[in-house]
Amino acid sequence: MSTPRPNPPDPTTPAGPGRRLYPVPPAGDTGDSGDSAPVTAAGPDGTHRWHPSATRDGSDQGACVTDDATPELCVSVTDPAAVKLAQVRQWLPPVDPAVFDTFLGQVAQHLDPFTEADPVNVLATLLAASGTAMGSGPHVVVGGFERHPLLTWPLVIGHTYSGRKGTGFNVAKTVLSHAIPDFVAENVKSGLSSGEGLAAVFATDDPDDHPTGKTKTKGRGKTGGLLPAGDVRLLVYESEWGLTMARMKREGNTLSATLRAAWEGGDLSTLNVDARTARDTHIGIVAHITPQEFSAKVSATDMAGGTYNRFLPLAVARSKSLPLPTAVDHTLLLQFGAALADRLTAGARLDRIELGPGAFETWRDFYHEFDGPETDRDPLLAQFTSRAVPNCLRIAATYAALDRTPHITTHHLHAAAALVRYSIASARAILRPDDVLARLAVWIRDAGPQGRTKSEVTVKFFKGNAKRDRHDPAALLATLVTSGQIVRLSRPRPHGGGSPTEIYLHATMTNPTN
Repeated sequence: MSTPRPNPPDPTTPAGPGRRLYPVPPAGDTGDSGDSAPVTAAGPDGTHRWHPSATRDGSDQGACVTDDATPELCVSVTDPAAVKLAQVRQWLPPVDPAVFDTFLGQVAQHLDPFTEADPVNVLATLLAASGTAMGSGPHVVVGGFERHPLLTWPLVIGHTYSGRKGTGFNVAKTVLSHAIPDFVAENVKSGLSSGEGLAAVFATDDPDDHPTGKTKTKGRGKTGGLLPAGDVRLLVYESEWGLTMARMKREGNTLSATLRAAWEGGDLSTLNVDARTARDTHIGIVAHITPQEFSAKVSATDMAGGTYNRFLPLAVARSKSLPLPTAVDHTLLLQFGAALADRLTAGARLDRIELGPGAFETWRDFYHEFDGPETDRDPLLAQFTSRAVPNCLRIAATYAALDRTPHITTHHLHAAAALVRYSIASARAILRPDDVLARLAVWIRDAGPQGRTKSEVTVKFFKGNAKRDRHDPAALLATLVTSGQIVRLSRPRPHGGGSPTEIYLHATMTNPTN
């Protein structure tokens, strides 16, 4: 099997957890382009950017100005572009910054100012491609018996156009093309249709692959004519996964069963008139679909069958408005490409990857966290996310391999766990769309001109159960503020003591200063 071409090592390498290879400007640091301005402010180039912090911290939402007529009020102001962006991203769960605290995450963040793609999409695509490109050598063992290849299958779910799903794939593909151009040109394919078709991609002209002893391909050792000779790495990119779902529902179609076997790695076989055995396959998948199409086409039977719990569902949306995006410096792409190529080459040489010293307790905690957390309350969601444990370990092992080490550290685990949590939250948002935002806006409106405090939202609206029900009151309020449905006011406390009280008022109850 061919491996990625060697390249010069990274210009810098991490000295320990938390050190960034390529510093990313923090939110609020406007720089020359103005692209890092707060979500509600436009930079000099017309950019409107959504910061990850804006999904969690209401204080980052909008500019606070004083109305001369009522100086005791501080009114949160938004502009139309920011409101539209917030509405596009309103359905997404919050993202833990730890998701990006890896080499691939830093690449995604560093390229973020140049694209409207969701950085989660870029990261997930790089993750899937990297695990596939390193081949079947590096692996992680679960429970002493189950050998898991470093395969992660992101199911990227976003609305048509505003999801920028294809844009995210193209950003990742550009980086990969600078790192492993031969792999991108020869090992990335589309068009899943049947289990037999997938197995045929890997079947060789070896007579042992055919029960009749006859061969059907020319050229010794060729893998189905679609992959380089002797290469069993395949990255499948399906930009319209809904079509694949429709094919899998056809009577007699074996694709679903074949995919379940492919996720495990190793041999694939089909037993029919054109029986095939594909040996030692290593298949990655990046699939795109809209939330509406997925919800309409997936059934309880599909979930129970176990195909979709192999995937990592990730909700994505346009991250910012870039009317005139700045072209990324080609030198930067060369730098990232060389660094990634070097890491892929080193990672491909590894064999078994294990938990490192000091990581056992952390893994034990994550194991219990992801081991069926939703089973009792939502069986369908539990089925969709039931392989969160092995997915988390696979992702952490991929991060370790890219750091050129056979030992998974707590740093790798925390980054992997953050992505898995986002995946579980994404699955919940897709399968069980929550009307909590609409209900919260109505509840604030019903308070009239008195508004509601954050404490009242936590105690009265959520009845103290926000954490149990996986809701973040601050993030929800921030979303409503940014979308223009409510405004945030600061009122002095009686007698002037202490910090002002934050009041959330429905937009129909006031006219913010513009």
